[in-house]
Amino acid sequence: MKPVIEHLLFSELPKISRGRGIINHLIASKQIGAVNIHSGITFLPPNMSVPDHSHNTEEQVTILKGTLKIILNGNKEIICKRYDSTFISSNVQHELINETEEEVHAIIIYGSADVTRTFTETGETVEIGSIKDNFTGKQ
Repeated sequence: MKPVIEHLLFSELPKISRGRGIINHLIASKQIGAVNIHSGITFLPPNMSVPDHSHNTEEQVTILKGTLKIILNGNKEIICKRYDSTFISSNVQHELINETEEEVHAIIIYGSADVTRTFTETGETVEIGSIKDNFTGKQ
């Protein structure tokens, strides 16, 4: 495999709208040659949430700005502030909630370039970043 080295300017990162005003700025992905990682920066508006879901791979969430509440398996709450991180194993249900008046910026890194999201409420599994990977339901 040919080595890939990319200088990725934030202003040029692909933006993916997830609905509810949630925007993902794609960093490492299969599209640029990533094999073992998928990452991006997520902007989560004030008083907004990413619904309960799980992934087929490990996930790291690091807060760059704001305060984020993460609910694991429906009952364990973690509050993450600037530069705090979480490591979430594959298949662990989690919900990301911004209960503040400040937009949250978080870098999210997955341990595979082939990431899926399974929505807890419906059981539907979708490829991350696909047209079906959106959060258009209740807030």
